[in-house]
Amino acid sequence: MLRLSDLAKSVEMTPDMVSQFATLAFMQAHIVAAMIHEVVIPSLPPAKRTFAESIARRIERGAFLEEDALRDFETFLDLLERQIEGGTHLYWHGDENHVRGGYEAVYREREASNLASAATELALLGDIILATLSAARAVRETGSLIDS
Repeated sequence: MLRLSDLAKSVEMTPDMVSQFATLAFMQAHIVAAMIHEVVIPSLPPAKRTFAESIARRIERGAFLEEDALRDFETFLDLLERQIEGGTHLYWHGDENHVRGGYEAVYREREASNLASAATELALLGDIILATLSAARAVRETGSLIDS
């Protein structure tokens, strides 16, 4: 999967580019908020739903293009990854025609698979937010350096 940091290396950072990154962030945030409501919250134990609900509310308010929101998303992603690991099972699949007599296989429960999809979308949102904040800071700092 192409990381946004790879894309950012190949573009010129201008205020228009910052605006485009922000637009992408708002679009991706809409997708993530829907996944949190439809997939994540129903999959979490009741005691862990509050954090997910607060993340969704923050996104819906449009208050996510901030450093502290990015840290909260990373924390939330860690929580999701632990849930996904709990529903992911490694097992040995015996196969007499295989060189080693079989191979390791992965089985992911449906709920864990759905959470993995949500985690992928959340990680992408985090990358876009980081790109937006970094591009905005670069434009701001470069302007200050040129002026001085």
